[in-house]
Amino acid sequence: MRLILPLLIILLVSGTAAAQLRVEHFVRVKGQEATEITAYGIVGGLNGTGDDPRNYSPQAQAILRQLARSGMFVGNDEAAVRGARNSALVRVVVTIPATGAREGDVLDCVVYSEGSAESLAGGVLSPTALHSILPQDDKSLLQGFAQGRIVIEDDTSPNVGRIVGGCRLRANFNNPFIRDGLITLVIKREHARPQIANLVADAINTDPEIRMLSSRPANAIHQNEVVVRLPREKFLDPLDFLAQILNAEMLDVPRPVPRVTINERARTIAIDVDVEVRPTLVTYNGIVADIAPELEEGEMEEFPRQFIDIDTDTRFRQMSGEAVNNVKLRALQASLNALQATPQDTIEIIKILEKQGAIIGEVIFVD
Repeated sequence: MRLILPLLIILLVSGTAAAQLRVEHFVRVKGQEATEITAYGIVGGLNGTGDDPRNYSPQAQAILRQLARSGMFVGNDEAAVRGARNSALVRVVVTIPATGAREGDVLDCVVYSEGSAESLAGGVLSPTALHSILPQDDKSLLQGFAQGRIVIEDDTSPNVGRIVGGCRLRANFNNPFIRDGLITLVIKREHARPQIANLVADAINTDPEIRMLSSRPANAIHQNEVVVRLPREKFLDPLDFLAQILNAEMLDVPRPVPRVTINERARTIAIDVDVEVRPTLVTYNGIVADIAPELEEGEMEEFPRQFIDIDTDTRFRQMSGEAVNNVKLRALQASLNALQATPQDTIEIIKILEKQGAIIGEVIFVD
């Protein structure tokens, strides 16, 4: 999949409209976080790419014995599973969204090989019970079932797959956001600093509707945490008060430094919309990228720049000496598309731009 074209478009377009900022853009509500349910199961139907029983670790052997005692093997026993390479021990992970879920909801699940399986392609997860342990009494609570055919999404990781709609919940997942009459707002990591925490508290305390209910209910207690006391009038309607908090307008927010975040191992790039690039010329791996500001309406280039493999009509007009009002992004997009540039090419071009000082923003590399 070629990701470079939309990435470059985002890189070169600068945002001009200032969106109205609200508290919800800077915080998340404590207690409303995604939750993972994990279980172990067996994938069958593999064509000789399953586990080699000789390579099971002591931990895997213990898990297999536990699964056998639970009776989860469908049409197999432990010896059969261990003696053929058409099955694999797997870990099943289901992520409950931060907004919670209800009994009967259907979610995707991700399946990871826990043994020596070369590939889970074509496999089917046997019915697998999803349990959690209640801390107060150590009893197991059934939370859902997972089963279904596995789809490999990344050919480079064939021992990891997804089952679309493979989990049906058997319990409600409500994420409470009030504790001891307090709502805790966690400042998002990219904004976590004292100035922002104080601005969040000020936005809540000065909101006209909130002030009618309570005087200064919000306090910034840490650079990444603001606590808000629930007014007595909202004890029976806390969701409405939470909506008021998150909708409070943020004023005088300092403009953050726009960022380009690159994960070379995963070959992914995240680019803030405000990242800009100064006019420059980059040549890499046969790609010539001439980055220049777009012309004003009606303005013509006296000596138009020649891009590689731009659309035939425009190239012919340029070669004929005609002054063409180029749309730089479209010409560059057509060039890169014709050259079949890869995400790694994009990363290398960004590195070159950073070294040239052409990127107006911060480039961050993560693992």
